[in-house]
Amino acid sequence: MLRTLAPRLPGRTPAVADKLSCKEHSEQEWEVHKALIEKLYIGDNRKLTETMAILESKHGFAATEQMYKKRLRKWNIRKRSYRKAVDGSGASTPAPSLDASDVEDTDVEQVPRRRVPAAGRAQVAVSRTARIEPYAGLELVLDSVAAWSLSKLHSRGIQSDPMSRYLASPNRPPIQDSRTMYRTFELVFDLWFYGKGQLAGMAARKAFYALEFVLTEDHPDLVWHILDAIYDMVDRGHIQLHAMFLAHANALATRLLAANHPLLKILQQLTKFDHRTEQGQRQICHLLRQAWLRNVHILGQHIGSLAPQRLWLYEQLIWDGRARLRQGSALAQRREVITPALHELSQQQAPATGAGEYEKLRIDALVLEYTQMDLGDLQRAEELATDLLMRTASDAGARSNARFHAYARKMLARLQQEKRDWARAEENFRWAITKREAAHGAESSLRVIRDMWVLAAHFQKAGRQDAAAQIAEDATARAERHLQAGLAEAMSTARDHDGQE
Repeated sequence: MLRTLAPRLPGRTPAVADKLSCKEHSEQEWEVHKALIEKLYIGDNRKLTETMAILESKHGFAATEQMYKKRLRKWNIRKRSYRKAVDGSGASTPAPSLDASDVEDTDVEQVPRRRVPAAGRAQVAVSRTARIEPYAGLELVLDSVAAWSLSKLHSRGIQSDPMSRYLASPNRPPIQDSRTMYRTFELVFDLWFYGKGQLAGMAARKAFYALEFVLTEDHPDLVWHILDAIYDMVDRGHIQLHAMFLAHANALATRLLAANHPLLKILQQLTKFDHRTEQGQRQICHLLRQAWLRNVHILGQHIGSLAPQRLWLYEQLIWDGRARLRQGSALAQRREVITPALHELSQQQAPATGAGEYEKLRIDALVLEYTQMDLGDLQRAEELATDLLMRTASDAGARSNARFHAYARKMLARLQQEKRDWARAEENFRWAITKREAAHGAESSLRVIRDMWVLAAHFQKAGRQDAAAQIAEDATARAERHLQAGLAEAMSTARDHDGQE
């Protein structure tokens, strides 16, 4: 079991973002396809990458993104998108596009990762037929993503989402919470990084067990936390784990979900790729990346919605936007819409007291995340983090207060890292861990362990290797306690579940 969960050795992980080779086309070949390109890109308002994919998969016309951009400039074909004015009037103003061609991936992860040597990134030469394969199921997956996103946006019944329940009681997240399942897989990757294969296997088994319960709750984040996990497995080189997860998820989804459920369709398409080859792994990551960008495009059209039940929309884009799959979504281009929308949502909430306190804190934390991580406005972010810190300083508040206090501490620590103020950053990271323990009611919760990995990474950056090793050892011991306690809890949950059946 443990051997099959092992990631690929360093140097063998493919460069998933490498582009497939494409030949130059003659003027006549471009002109033959001009009308179709214009129809797809302008008439159907498709992304450039989608247009490219359709031309390659259905018409065998393969060209690079730069070739397309050069040709579109020559033809003077330009896309314009519009949005309603922020004041709600009918006046429209040009809005920046969230086309994938404008996106550049960035890595903001604070936990150290294995780096793939350049020698392992050789591009694979493929035949004309093979070049078509990455896009074979692209349209079906994109259509499934669109169906999923639109169904959630048009739903009137989303009043209490998993994040609300989690913040109300962070010490006991429900087993159906897909975010917790994803965090458990993150624990797998962290344990492998630190050479703890046996514990990584235990964590994987726990995450697999949770998957069955996750698929019983149809909430807006369901698809994305599962696809986040799949992308991470492939992108990090955990190919055997990916194969096991995909097979298990397909079997469960076939049994638990309707035949036309979008997630089932996506999982079925992913099984068609040969995950054992570098080419197949590039294809999987490309497919998932395009699916996420389609979701960004759809949600982007609803930015500005002030309906409280759509708060998950902003969290998908902003808070969960640090997952590897979701990085580089170009949200800064939407600041003129996102910033006032979040401000209005915050103003709608009652003061941060009483039963609804975590809702306002939740929104204000989103504003901080967006300001610091997307806009890069560090001065304003420091003001927001300090304000959030002061508002949640009291130990008399709910557990959610401690959770947001920990978050504010960690954001301040990141700012201090930028200034190379190692001592103050360490202090805030340690405070964040203490407050996480208070919020989650345990020293060995997933979020506490995660923050300890972050502290270990901080010591590495500061050149304190002994301190980093000591914190990593402590985090590993807590992870072991967390997993052992989780096994007992899982058995109890299973007995309760069987009794209800």
